[in-house]
Amino acid sequence: MSQELIFPYGAATSSAVFKSAPDDFEVEEDLGFEPSGDGEHHFIWVEKSGLGTLELIERLAREHALNPSLFSHSGLKDKHALTRQWLSLHLPGKASPITVGSGDGYRILRQLRHNKKLRPGTHRGNRFRVCLRRLDVLPDETRQQIESVARHGFANYFGRQRFGRQQDNVRQALIRLGKRRLPRSRKSLYLSSLRSHLFNQILAQRIGLGHWRDPLDGDVFMLRGSHSIFSEKPDAELIARYRRMDISSCASLYGEGRNLMSAQALDIEQRMFARYGEITECLDRHGSKLQMRPLRVGADSFDFEYDAAAATLRLELSLPAGSYVTSLLDHFVLLA
Repeated sequence: MSQELIFPYGAATSSAVFKSAPDDFEVEEDLGFEPSGDGEHHFIWVEKSGLGTLELIERLAREHALNPSLFSHSGLKDKHALTRQWLSLHLPGKASPITVGSGDGYRILRQLRHNKKLRPGTHRGNRFRVCLRRLDVLPDETRQQIESVARHGFANYFGRQRFGRQQDNVRQALIRLGKRRLPRSRKSLYLSSLRSHLFNQILAQRIGLGHWRDPLDGDVFMLRGSHSIFSEKPDAELIARYRRMDISSCASLYGEGRNLMSAQALDIEQRMFARYGEITECLDRHGSKLQMRPLRVGADSFDFEYDAAAATLRLELSLPAGSYVTSLLDHFVLLA
């Protein structure tokens, strides 16, 4: 199924090359806390390049004669990038078997104990440094789109990596789920792809209807920097908070559970779920649970610099966990 995405500041018209070299894309995980220094979980702060997170875990396990199942991570980091992230290793009653040093494609920077394992989504966010190349000019329209993203946030679409290399995870999910036994990780990937597709379509629909600058009647809101949600009728004070980006409207990640939405916001979702009945029926069969995701995200510490002589655009920014820097870039540049 195609992703018919709409962007709030107009379609991107400039094009650039992304990730032509690993150091064109740097990602540093912000855990949001400092490991305590003791406990049965060994935390490893590691820099890698040319390795996906799961590949890194397999290599560490093999080189240190450990079971890969003992490792945990908070987020999956890009293979084609220079990334720094935390891993945890469950070692009850054991001294650390990891020694600081370089390996093939990775470098261990810090290691210390903690009393809890890492779980997916534990980290607060990520800091990005991005270099876009072969951008021969930076038109006023593109600059205005960048500045709009910096001031007003961007549409929180799930990135293309959520839908597979061939962008066919949704189609594959509908074919394969329920017809054969799948590894747990593959099943989870397919179910996530289905919910992500629905979310993206709801967000695109709202933008297409002109519902970006202000909230809707019946919206559920999420506090910035938090997963706390609430439902409240928009008034002048709430709209002011919305425009300051203290809060953002949410849409459902489809599943069973009590939905606080109502009125116009709920109607948009229900119409979209009816349109994609094959997907919702599949999610129902597999017991998906309702979650909420903000429709827009603000980038913190956002800075950009264009070098006309080098034809490069460099950006630095921080994003909360779960949002995609590629989705931000899609608002003002076509990536090659």
